[in-house]
Amino acid sequence: MTDRDLLLTLCSSRVPAHEAYAELLDTYGDELYRCCILELADRDAAHVVLRDVLIAARAHVDKVRDPDDLGGWLRAMAEAECARHRAVAGETLPSGLPECTGMVRRRVLNAAAGPELDGYRAHVAARTDDFRRDGFPRRPGEPAPLRGLFTLLPVGLALLGALLLLTLAGVVLSEDTALEPVPGTVTPQSQR
Repeated sequence: MTDRDLLLTLCSSRVPAHEAYAELLDTYGDELYRCCILELADRDAAHVVLRDVLIAARAHVDKVRDPDDLGGWLRAMAEAECARHRAVAGETLPSGLPECTGMVRRRVLNAAAGPELDGYRAHVAARTDDFRRDGFPRRPGEPAPLRGLFTLLPVGLALLGALLLLTLAGVVLSEDTALEPVPGTVTPQSQR
């Protein structure tokens, strides 16, 4: 399967989750598992992280702009998830060798695609929603762009400027009309 076909499969809402995960695992599973096992030196942790990478990849595949970037994006996702796992577990970088990947497919797919894990998949998708402008995942500790109310500052300043202009225009117009009599009223003799 080409990366373009895999990207279409992952993006499609018509493809069931377990089929999308299976295609992703068949295409990149061994490579991603080796990346995880090298980063973590723990087979069980590598299975957990690989499962989370599959879930996060399907949830955020819209960040991949070019099918040629899919492999690099998945590796970056795996590295970010390994770093996140080490940070939570308080572990340092290990020096391990790649493991045999014979049972990875069944073990990871059973854990990722089970219908009882809908809540967990939603949790992983929300937790991994931190990407750089180029669409690649941000590693833990990598500075994030400013978010929240600070990003609304330019809009707020524009609105404040428009409000000040309207207020100024209202003051100028009210001063001009204050000197003229209101139409239909009688002007006192002392003001004539």
